[in-house]
Amino acid sequence: MTIRFGRFELDEGGRTLRLDGQDRALQPLVFDLLVYLVRHRERVVSKDELLSKLWSDSVVTDGSLQRAVSLLRAALREGDWGDSVQTFARRGYRFSEKPKAEVVASSSAELAPRQLADAAQWERALEAFAQLQDTSALSARDWEAWGNAATCAGRPEESLLPLERAVAAFEADDDLEGAARAALVLANVKLEARELAIAKGWHERARRYLSALPEVKQHGIATWLSSRLALFEGRLDECRAHAEIALQIGERIRDPDLHCLGLIYYGHILIAQSEVRRGLTMHDEAGAAALAGRVSTWTGGIAFCSVIWAYLHLGDHHRASQWTDQFSRWCDRNGGYCYPALCRLHRGEVLALRGELEHAEAEVTRARAELTVAGPFIEGDACRVLGEIRLSRGDLDGADQAFREAYRLGWNPQPGLSLLLAARGETAGAIKQLERALAEPSWTDGQRRGTILAVLARIAAMTGQLERARSALAELAATPELSGTQASAAELARAEGELSYADDDLVRAELSLRRSVSLWLEAGSPLHAAHVRLRLCELLRSFDATTAELELDAAETVFRQVGADAMLERCRSLRRVA
Repeated sequence: MTIRFGRFELDEGGRTLRLDGQDRALQPLVFDLLVYLVRHRERVVSKDELLSKLWSDSVVTDGSLQRAVSLLRAALREGDWGDSVQTFARRGYRFSEKPKAEVVASSSAELAPRQLADAAQWERALEAFAQLQDTSALSARDWEAWGNAATCAGRPEESLLPLERAVAAFEADDDLEGAARAALVLANVKLEARELAIAKGWHERARRYLSALPEVKQHGIATWLSSRLALFEGRLDECRAHAEIALQIGERIRDPDLHCLGLIYYGHILIAQSEVRRGLTMHDEAGAAALAGRVSTWTGGIAFCSVIWAYLHLGDHHRASQWTDQFSRWCDRNGGYCYPALCRLHRGEVLALRGELEHAEAEVTRARAELTVAGPFIEGDACRVLGEIRLSRGDLDGADQAFREAYRLGWNPQPGLSLLLAARGETAGAIKQLERALAEPSWTDGQRRGTILAVLARIAAMTGQLERARSALAELAATPELSGTQASAAELARAEGELSYADDDLVRAELSLRRSVSLWLEAGSPLHAAHVRLRLCELLRSFDATTAELELDAAETVFRQVGADAMLERCRSLRRVA
């Protein structure tokens, strides 16, 4: 007997299932299950009947049948026919030649909510779901689509109820893979809301569902989420181990989403553990996979944000800007992105680098307000960026307020906090904070290690702790990857200048500081260059008043352009002293 349904062709005699003319591999018992359900498609087949007919020679449990049903659905889902195996609670299963979720519409305006979600029209899908008067007929896949639309629209708080309903409906349908899939999304949403205990609960529930199944994609997603949980709690070695396993599962089952997520988190840990070049190579590959359209919208968004984040933390603003441009193009093509607040935060950081401080602070302030709902896990980083913006304009009180908020939210705002302390003359506290970030690094401290070392060397040199400055510079010299970007190299050059000045080598000090200015200008940050120029003025005025005046004038022009009033006052003070 040969039966055709949708894009499939079932050849019972040849024991073959074909999709679009290509053979699809099925385990023998899974194939037998499909044949039996198809032969009796006019009725619901009880679990006992299936167990007696398909496993007549062995004693098995319901779990064996559930695993077979899950594998069958996964195979049929490739041809958009996964809903054809229907579950009837406490009764059994039935094969339907028309999937129950199939809807035919004559125009996009008539599309069902789930079809809108499948077409990445998130906002329209949410509106359509919200307008439903009766949700009793919604399938597990419908509830799941509703929840996913909310997460992809950047409204995770609206995803909770539909995802919880999806888990219950999948479990009632004996679709353990579907239940695990929805539970893992819930775990991720709760993790991003900083509700760690609940996130772990959903993660463990998903793992329990998956324990009854052979290796499928969700095993890899659960392992990736284990990596993310470990990262959240600062267990970096454990995070690395889980990320590597997730990457291996993705490669083994050839799943683009899982492979991309594994690349991203393995890359994060490599960067945090000073294997910068290798980590960035993984991030670039993940970003390229997203550009190629090989991954889901949700995974693509995580990939782009992670790539931009990594480059920003490393001080490679040029490459961060390149990926930001690609991200904008990708968002236009994919109808938006599930973390618009993070995009706004990244944009604000790039604007601050360029010296557009007022615009940058407005963007980051708005991003923070959105992150309190959409991504509380990252709200502290928005406060860190706000603090650095205010510090760059000389607003020490404003910077102090922002850095304290970042710390309260669980974010170590280094090296900005230590630079603030040093600016207030609290150098001992500044060095202690930097030492702590190096000795007990979070993953974000690890990603900024090069900059932290350079700032430590600078402050130590300026306060006469020359051996500590030399040891920090020695570590940077031993690990060139830590200062491989223009911004980190500019920080290193400034630190070297301060050490040379402390050693009374004024010629070398001037050369190093000039190199720092050049590197900041090449990085597209005239504001950072202006701060170094101001320091150059202070160093030069005792023996080269003319050049000191030129440096002061150049710095003053930039501070005036960006509206850094406190820094302008400092320039005026230098003029009065001169």
